[in-house]
Amino acid sequence: MKSVLKGLFFYEVGTCEGPLIDLYETDDDLVFEVDMPGIDPADVSIRVYEDLLIIEGIRDKGNDESISGEFKYLCMERGIKNFRRVLKIPVHVNTMTGNAFYANGVMTVRFPKLKGKLIKIKIEKK
Repeated sequence: MKSVLKGLFFYEVGTCEGPLIDLYETDDDLVFEVDMPGIDPADVSIRVYEDLLIIEGIRDKGNDESISGEFKYLCMERGIKNFRRVLKIPVHVNTMTGNAFYANGVMTVRFPKLKGKLIKIKIEKK
């Protein structure tokens, strides 16, 4: 059974498999944590279009022994492939001051939340 919330925040994109993502908010920030073990951050593109966060990249093992044919795979679930994740940004954030950093196989993308402002409108009597 699919999660009801999945349709609200995550978009399915073709047959591409993407990295696993955690999404949470603090009082000040909206944070995406993206599992990317063994992926070079230089091979990843992070973009924002309107209220969507787009994360694309390639999982490339380069000159790894496993690619050179020195042994035979019995199971290969982490193959070389492109990935793309498109996620809805569920709250108002300042995308211009967002940042991303990579540590221990996890890419963290952080956007500061925009604070709401209450505007009172004067009612004129005619």
